[in-house]
Amino acid sequence: MTSRADLERRVDELAQRHSGREFADAIRTYSETLDENARNDLQQIVLDRAAGFDQAIMDRVDARGWFWRQWDKAAAPRDR
Repeated sequence: MTSRADLERRVDELAQRHSGREFADAIRTYSETLDENARNDLQQIVLDRAAGFDQAIMDRVDARGWFWRQWDKAAAPRDR
């Protein structure tokens, strides 16, 4: 049986090595080596992290960060 801490470490390792589709493929390949309980834990870890990433982006947008400054610049009429 694989502990949740071991799964989290492995997800961190894979995230450092891969991104995007390669990360998803690496997670899928890793999950195939796990028993059903560990696979369910892995799924929850990945979903929790994805939700955390989405929330971080939304927090940034809500704070009128870089994205909104760029949007405002693009929307403002240019002086010529």
